[in-house]
Amino acid sequence: MPSFVPPPTLETSTQPVNGYQLLVAMLLMPLASALAVASWTLYALLAKQPLYVLIPLSSGVLLAWPAWFIAKRGDTCRLMQWLLLGLALALGGFGMASQPWEFLLVGAGLGLGGAVITTGIAHAKGWMPGRWVSLCIALFLALAAGVGFSLRMAPLVVQAYGWRAAPLSLLIPLFMVMLLLWLFVESPE
Repeated sequence: MPSFVPPPTLETSTQPVNGYQLLVAMLLMPLASALAVASWTLYALLAKQPLYVLIPLSSGVLLAWPAWFIAKRGDTCRLMQWLLLGLALALGGFGMASQPWEFLLVGAGLGLGGAVITTGIAHAKGWMPGRWVSLCIALFLALAAGVGFSLRMAPLVVQAYGWRAAPLSLLIPLFMVMLLLWLFVESPE
């Protein structure tokens, strides 16, 4: 009796869609978005002026649109890695800032978080086309996790090491996500 399973060919063996790849992609992209929101929350908690809070949000909205168009056309994982690297540089600058213009520049750099979030959405949409409800729920949970993480972590780090160590403490999970993206995640085709 002939088998209904097609013989393995080069075309079927190079398909990137499998359960492991999907699981890792769907865990790392929301985690990256949560870290972006955690950096915004940390900036809002440590801002010297209340008006400074609007800087990362407004620059995040401005950077979200170009990131969405780039992510729809290219490699979302590589774009996410570059955006996370820029976010890491902004967090490093936040830990060293002392002048008001430096804090404004850092706030604009933290706007890369908006691009991180939209790139994560574009990546997830590539894996799960037509599932906007699931994407919205995952995005809401990631945003809530980022705010909660920053609200819990910031007072502890500030009390133990000072306010300059708080932005630098976000670099550890940020670099871990970058490394895991580099090692394990491919973009959907």
